[in-house]
Order: sequence, then C-alpha cells, then structure tokens
Amino acid sequence: MTGKNFFIVTVMIAMFVLIGACQPISNNGDTPVSSDDPVVTPTRVNFSAYQEQAYIDQIQVLLLESFPLQVNVVVVGNLPDGCTSIVGTQAIKTEENVFEIHVYTERMIDALCTMALVPFEENVKLDVYGLDAGTYLVKANDLSESFTFDMDNK
Repeated sequence: MTGKNFFIVTVMIAMFVLIGACQPISNNGDTPVSSDDPVVTPTRVNFSAYQEQAYIDQIQVLLLESFPLQVNVVVVGNLPDGCTSIVGTQAIKTEENVFEIHVYTERMIDALCTMALVPFEENVKLDVYGLDAGTYLVKANDLSESFTFDMDNK
C-alpha cells in the first residue's frame, strides 16, 4: 500500500470513528427518559467525584408519637447544580446533649451541569433510645433547633 492510500484509509477510519461517536445513545426503547426521573445516588465513594456537605436552609425536629420516643429531623436545602446528588446523611451525637446533622453530596469532577439550585428534603433519624430526660440541641451547619424529653426514653 502506498503512502497516499495509507493516508486515505487512515482518514476514512478516523471519520467513521468520529461519526459513530456523534450518534445519540439509545436506551433501546425499554424505558422512557424524562427530566423528572429521580437521580440514582451512588452507593460507594467515587474518587473521580467532588464531595462536600449540602447547603442546608432549614431544619425541623419531629417527635414521633411512640414509646420509646423517636425523633426525626427534616432537612431542607439546595444542591448547587443539576449534577450534584445526595450520597448520604448522618446524625452524630457530638456532646452529651448535642446532635450534628450532615448531608453529604457528590458531583463528578468533569461533569457539565446546569448551574441552577436544586431543592431537596431529607429525613434524618436520630438515635435517641436510652437518652435521659432533658433538652437536646440539633445542629446543621449554622442552624439549630432543640427538643425536650419530659421523661427518660428507655
């Protein structure tokens, strides 16, 4: 094969590869795709992603009518863009009467995203079984709210 023919064949192969890469990805018609579809949150830590805590705008402590008492915290906030998703929540008892709420997010490092806030609402369960009667503080970023047990939760 001459140099000219080799060049032409190479250019044609490159063109076919580029044209093939420009084809839309098909979901084979199995499931319709919508912008309203929920985002699937990753189940493991992804080291090619940017991770941080979510922006929290409001918290609300809910005492459930049960015994022993159960406490949930409703966390309301915004994700910074359309590519960021919530990967986990955590409630940590940091002091005798203080719980801290963390909402962890993840965003692919090289993702191209809509730069619009995406609202979210998460329910976080506090581990309050066995706590003594008293007032407890719940913190999330710079927000705080308290709840009181009138009797021991045992």
